Amino acid sequence: MLVTADSACQSDQLVSTGGEFPKDRTTLAIRWTGYGNFELVYKGQVILLDAYFDRGSEYPTLGFGAADVRRANVILIGHGHYDHMSDAASVGIRTGATIVGATSTVERLRTQGVDAKQLRTVTGRGGEQLQFSGFSVEPVLARHGESPAEVTAAFGKALQATVRAPTAEQAEEQARIRARGSSDPRIGSEGTIAYLITLDGGFRILYRDSGGSITDYERAAAQRVGPVDLALVATSASYVTALTVGQALEYVHTYRPSVFMPAHHDAPYNNLWRPTEPVFQAIKDENPTVVTVSKGYSGSR
Repeated sequence: MLVTADSACQSDQLVSTGGEFPKDRTTLAIRWTGYGNFELVYKGQVILLDAYFDRGSEYPTLGFGAADVRRANVILIGHGHYDHMSDAASVGIRTGATIVGATSTVERLRTQGVDAKQLRTVTGRGGEQLQFSGFSVEPVLARHGESPAEVTAAFGKALQATVRAPTAEQAEEQARIRARGSSDPRIGSEGTIAYLITLDGGFRILYRDSGGSITDYERAAAQRVGPVDLALVATSASYVTALTVGQALEYVHTYRPSVFMPAHHDAPYNNLWRPTEPVFQAIKDENPTVVTVSKGYSGSR
């Protein structure tokens, strides 16, 4: 993946919040903004992957808020939990962006005042190809992460014993944020969508915002399209390194990316960030040619 010296690509400021577009329209600029959020910029188009920006005071700052996002053409929502779509409605209404998601995601957005003409419901079960200016998107039915309950419970208990409980104000703040997402039980098996994004130059990106097991739909799509150039993939929430690594390797084996960039590995101040170095080492041990990239937050000004 070519790294350009273009100042617009070196800046931390998002294009969606007023930053410069790359001087070469065919340059793909990628910025990670915490959790499953990415900004992709290509040929004058701003593509947001997930929309969870106003996370609350328990989290490290991103350097911008949802209200600062003024430019977006397309928003792809992987699934409807609050930490993936809580700002999708406000950003969509302000920018007029097309918002793509599963049925449960779109149903939630309809209750939040988003114009129905902006919404695209997808199932990921095949035969769906969305065409946009300069790129196309194929939704693929994925599966939400299902970490072993005994593991997450044990780690959760240990973490709670070592941190300060949230204040009443912080609890209220989090309740407001959570209310903008969906808790629909369908999210696990039919409400989580992976996206194959193909630029008009042929560069292909796989985006998956939850660390769940690979589905038959994903295997079929991967076999049909071949290796991807870039995988933007959420790490497993299993805490235990062996489990996190095993899930990441399943993605690498399936999609065969040239570049692997993790997502959803950060956490609140009172939680444990998911490790990326063991994942990277395991990938390198299997295939030293895969480029592994981990960046800090973009968006600070």
